[in-house]
Parts: sequence; structure tokens; C-alpha cells
Amino acid sequence: MKDGVGGDRVSQRDNAAIRNRDEIADAIRTFTAAQWVRLHKVANSYRYAMTPEDLLQEAFKRALEKDGRNCPSDVDVVRFLAEAMRSIANGEIEKEKARPFLVTIASCGDQENEHEDPPDPAVGVEDWLAREEHAARIRLDIIALFNDDSVARDIVEGRMADMTADELRELTGLDKTAYASKLKLIRRRIDNKYPKGWEL
Repeated sequence: MKDGVGGDRVSQRDNAAIRNRDEIADAIRTFTAAQWVRLHKVANSYRYAMTPEDLLQEAFKRALEKDGRNCPSDVDVVRFLAEAMRSIANGEIEKEKARPFLVTIASCGDQENEHEDPPDPAVGVEDWLAREEHAARIRLDIIALFNDDSVARDIVEGRMADMTADELRELTGLDKTAYASKLKLIRRRIDNKYPKGWEL
């Protein structure tokens, strides 16, 4: 009997640590304008993987479906959805990298041109994708520098998504002094990691 009660208590603690689907839906319905701006800008920053609208809808779907992603109760829903979009976009990149690259060789019966390849419409696209992927990896590395500071991480993600200082202060609840102090911390960490390669 004790084991059963104890098991129930463990289960209750586990359940309390995760937001249920209704809580996530309620949070989405009450998002402020600044929160919607942040989500749309984050989605737009991964447009090389899929359209921002599709990415945002896929994040909502995975957050709300029965067997979808779990949102810890101590994680802000906006941040949870932003991380979901990042994960989805990275998954699309990995699928694209794994997909075989095929070039069709046309043959029109002309012996002289029989072995000529047609113009490749993908020429230049791979280079562009490589640059976008490299930029995405840098963004992920920089965000990871602030895994121990959720406020700093929110500011970094917001700056990457072109949010304004006013929007970020509203999102984080920081006043101008605290926001400026947090920016200094962010710059120090980024300068140590990328002394020549990144600027906020």
C-alpha cells in the first residue's frame, strides 16, 4: 500500500514538473504583442529551413498534440516554442544533408551532345545553404553559452530575431539599468568565445 502511495506521489511530482496541453494553449491565447513579435522573428530567422509560417505552425502542433514535446513548468512557453522551432529547423537541415543529390543527364539522340550534362539549377544553392547552415551553427553555439542564464539567453535569441531593446525589456521584465548590465555580461561571454566573429 505504501509503495502505491509513494508511486502516486512520484507521479504527481513528475506531472507537476510538466505543463499540460491546456496550460500551453492558455498561454498561447494570452501572448502579448511583444511575445508574438519574438516568435515570428525567431521563425523568420530559420527561413532557410522552411517557411516561417509552416515552422511556427509545426511548433504549435508539436506543443499541443497529445504525444508532442513536453514543456517544463519552469520554462517560459515563448522560449519553449522558440526552442521547438530551432529543433525542427535543425531537423530539416539534417534531412536535407542526408538526401542524395541527383543530377539528371538528358539524352536527345544527338551523338555530339549525348554526354553533355544539362545546366545544373542547383549550382550556387549548395554554397548558399552551407553559409546559412554555418550561421545557424554559430547561433546555436552562442545561445548555448547562456544555458545557465535564461534571461541572457532570451535576450540573445531576441537580438538574433531583430527584436528591439524595448521589446526585450518588456519580454524579460528588466529595467534599463538591469538590461544594460545583462548586455555587458552577454558581450563579455561572446567576446571570449568569438573575439573577432560576433557582435550584438
